[in-house]
Amino acid sequence: MACNPRAGHYRASEVERLRHDLAARGHTVSVVDSLAYAAAPARWPADCVAIVGGDGTARIVVGAAHDAGLDPAFWVVPAGTVNLIARETGSDRARADTVARILSEAGDRAAHYRARIGDTTFLCCASIGPDSMIVDRVTPALKKRWGRMAYVLACLAQLRRWPRTDLQVTADGRRHAAEAVFVLKGRFYAGPWTLDASAALTTPHLHLVLLPRARRRDIARLAASALLGGRFDDPAWIRLKASDVAVEAATSLAVQADGDVVARTPVRFSIVTDPVRFIAADARHRDRGAA
Repeated sequence: MACNPRAGHYRASEVERLRHDLAARGHTVSVVDSLAYAAAPARWPADCVAIVGGDGTARIVVGAAHDAGLDPAFWVVPAGTVNLIARETGSDRARADTVARILSEAGDRAAHYRARIGDTTFLCCASIGPDSMIVDRVTPALKKRWGRMAYVLACLAQLRRWPRTDLQVTADGRRHAAEAVFVLKGRFYAGPWTLDASAALTTPHLHLVLLPRARRRDIARLAASALLGGRFDDPAWIRLKASDVAVEAATSLAVQADGDVVARTPVRFSIVTDPVRFIAADARHRDRGAA
């Protein structure tokens, strides 16, 4: 188990119960800090890696394992702020014995396709623009203390002086102008909300939502559209599907991926063709987006 004790909802007692239940079912279990695992994943070879943490932890652990040439199945035990990967793969805050049973039975392992920002893995979603600038305001200490509310507080602080920057986006060779870019690998964004219902971890594509203008009211409309199933979509928004995307800006802007700032512009997004295997909780999550 690769665990992040710094995650907002991490509980050592839950990890110990999970370790005990797995061991009782005949599994050999190692418990390691997720950062130590990411630094040298080959030290802990495993058929399955249970990731106890949030989306950032999952991104780091999965990326490190695959960069090292390892191909374990992954199970995300949600302990972070938003937990999009757990939502995408059908995981939830199941009791330790339930998780142990699913792991013991080996479950179905759904193939998911990750992406990269330069050399950095991302699993669910990324953005550049006002959204990423809000994430850039959220420190680890704020996340630990306030959880999701930290992002609300950062948004309120940004509303007083709203930044707008011209972006040049090149998607599979075609250029577009925008003030905000959302790069989607999974269906969900910032919680149980959806910017593009056709995006899925199980398909080898990036889905883009480009906002030609990203004023306060444009971002508010995007949020309303995500909350209400697209009812407030703006026809000016540009929706694309691509496998290679480059983004440039006149100034250095934060790039957020899976809830963390991981780079600054200019950046390049690309699909990784080797799939990641997650243990699917049920048929709904095995089949979603497979077409």
